Amino acid sequence: MNPLLAQFLAEAADLLSQVDEGLLELERDPSDPELVNEVFRAAHTFKGSSGLFDFPELTRLTHAAEDLLDAVRSGKLALDSGMADDLLAAFDLIRGWLAHVTTHEQLPATAGPAGQSLIVKLRGPLGGEQAAVAAVTAPAGPVIDRAPDWLSLFDEEWLEKSASWLNSTSATMRFVRFTPDQGCFFRAEDPLHLVSQVPALAKLGLIQPFEWPPAEEYDEYACLIGFVLATRAAVGELDYLFRYVPDQVEIVQLNGDAIRRHLAGEEPPEPRDDESTVSAAAQSQAENLELARDAYAILTAAQRSLALGESVSGVRLSAVARSVAAAAAALGVPVETTDPDAETLNAQVTSLLTEAGPTPAEAPSASPPPERTPVDRGRADDPGGQVGTRILKVDQEKVDHLMELVGELNVAKNGLTFLADAAEEEFGSRVLSRRIKDQYSGLHRIAEELQAAVMDVRMLPLSVAFSRFPRLIRDLSRRLGKTVELVTEGEDTMADKDVIEALGDPLVHLVRNSLDHGIETSADRRAAGKPPAARITLTAVADGDAVIVEIADDGRGIDPGTVKRKAYEKGLISEEELETLTDSDAVDLVFRPGFSTADQVSDLSGRGVGMDAVRASVEKLGGAVTMRSQLGRGTSTRLRLPLSMAVTQVMVVSVAGQRFGIPVDLVVETVRVPSAELGRVLHQDVVVLRGEVVPVIDLARALDMPWTPDPAADRAILIVSMHGQRVGLLVEQFHREVDVILKPMEGLLAYADEFSGTALLGDGLVLLVLNMKEVLSLAARTQ
Repeated sequence: MNPLLAQFLAEAADLLSQVDEGLLELERDPSDPELVNEVFRAAHTFKGSSGLFDFPELTRLTHAAEDLLDAVRSGKLALDSGMADDLLAAFDLIRGWLAHVTTHEQLPATAGPAGQSLIVKLRGPLGGEQAAVAAVTAPAGPVIDRAPDWLSLFDEEWLEKSASWLNSTSATMRFVRFTPDQGCFFRAEDPLHLVSQVPALAKLGLIQPFEWPPAEEYDEYACLIGFVLATRAAVGELDYLFRYVPDQVEIVQLNGDAIRRHLAGEEPPEPRDDESTVSAAAQSQAENLELARDAYAILTAAQRSLALGESVSGVRLSAVARSVAAAAAALGVPVETTDPDAETLNAQVTSLLTEAGPTPAEAPSASPPPERTPVDRGRADDPGGQVGTRILKVDQEKVDHLMELVGELNVAKNGLTFLADAAEEEFGSRVLSRRIKDQYSGLHRIAEELQAAVMDVRMLPLSVAFSRFPRLIRDLSRRLGKTVELVTEGEDTMADKDVIEALGDPLVHLVRNSLDHGIETSADRRAAGKPPAARITLTAVADGDAVIVEIADDGRGIDPGTVKRKAYEKGLISEEELETLTDSDAVDLVFRPGFSTADQVSDLSGRGVGMDAVRASVEKLGGAVTMRSQLGRGTSTRLRLPLSMAVTQVMVVSVAGQRFGIPVDLVVETVRVPSAELGRVLHQDVVVLRGEVVPVIDLARALDMPWTPDPAADRAILIVSMHGQRVGLLVEQFHREVDVILKPMEGLLAYADEFSGTALLGDGLVLLVLNMKEVLSLAARTQ
């Protein structure tokens, strides 16, 4: 991918996030002028950066959103929920387009029609009475030229479609007739190359001579054809592009009405002299302001692109050069753009930014914003303020590769212990064994520090996972007719990026369930003596080597009786369980596959897969889910997750000569008991430990491995805890705990659910890590 485009996509993600967050805050506090300015700046910067690429649909849609934000910023309009919906929808569509650009390096084919309807909505509030009043002094829209006769060279069907589209978006299009001089080739001019540089080209046609000369008189060095073209580029850009051949070019600016009048053969209405004068003056002022904004945005985007340094030399700089030329034309400053290099362009950009002034992108507001306490961002001459120079953005794949290398280093390091044992046992050299162990100690310390450093790079705040929920709760609560307030706590708690990425879907399921099932309507809450606005709280806190995320609401809570009755009706529990289940156990039934309290299936809930999917996803991460609820008071769901998925600590055991790994988080203790102390209750082996009866599962039998323990030997039992219940695993031998880099199962074993992954040990052998939930289920079926 073009490095300039890759940089734009990376920056666009941050800018779109700023816009989304700002719009949600503005909806709560629309009177904050500084917040409006921040959203406008982000949208304007995004539009300027997109101008470096041939994405006209994207630029048009962003321009419409920017115009609406500008009207809000200047005080002409007050932001309401409808405008916020349209703006959020526009930037959601842009985000989807950029995902397509990331893969295909071009906008989707449906970009034009999809963006058109949103452009109409965004420009809707700019019309009506306010626009009519504004038009008295400064009418919006460019001066429309009279359609020339040569417009007939374009296809009438295409002109009709273009007129319809232009009228629906209140936009204009530039039409150009370019008739090169016959001797242009002898002046080193290339008309075709010149036409190919026209940005945002919509239509191109040829002007052929009425009669071609006979073959014996034909001069192949004479240019006998011309061009007609339609473009969405600005007039200033076209003037600058054709600056060396102005006598060969005619440019007109037309809207849909002008094109239709031409097709119908009608004459345009003649404006009055006073209207024409006022319109021209107002248009000139508006164009100058817009050109200044665009020039500043384009120049700052070009400056960021040129900052790529060496990587720019390998790509064509024509896109940046054209943008710089357009900005220079808008500012009225001539620049030389013949075969520019990156260094020359960088100097031109710096000079033009000085010419443009410090803040041309900031249009004056209708009234100055109230003063705020200035925040010290750090001066350019203050080393303490240069925070930006201390931050380096690194591609995620590079960090993942570095983590893989750390894992391989750990494997190689652990191999030294086996080498030391071999040196003493096979070669009888205790001195050499001790020296190898000394080297291992130093290498172990360095490897641990390196692993911790890479883990710190992979750590991200939980705010990354929480950031999607203000928008989600806003949209769903309005759709359900409920008033909900979101509170986040501990969003600066850090966790591994893989954990945060995998946490997204379970949190979405839980929040949607709270909104749909837990939160009441405002009327119901008032009747119950509650505040009309409900509250959903997202809390994160670090707990040793784990992170705890809790989702709580103050809704109606879970009725244990209703849950048990629904579970019984769906055949999930027996009649005996219906009578004996405690309230806490009844709440846990919501995690059963197929369970749902919804009477009707909707696109939000009712299929009975949401909560089951939550528990399965969290357990796949090596975590656990617990739920507590009080009828009429609310529900809280707690997710306990490991801080990192990159490194897993496992307890190594062996069964039938094969070693297996069991996550240490599940291990309670290891015990050895005489074989005579093993009992049997209802076809289940059990052992009594400190007065508690613990079921014992033969791990070899569960995995279908032939093994018969020595009848006279003590039994090695590993006690694990699953969902609060203790279970014993009968194994052959205990080994040590090790840190491993867990890799998912692939190939033929990808569907072996009883294994969660593989790891490589220091002696070169592969360790299979067990998925205890599936192993226990398998053991229950084989009893």
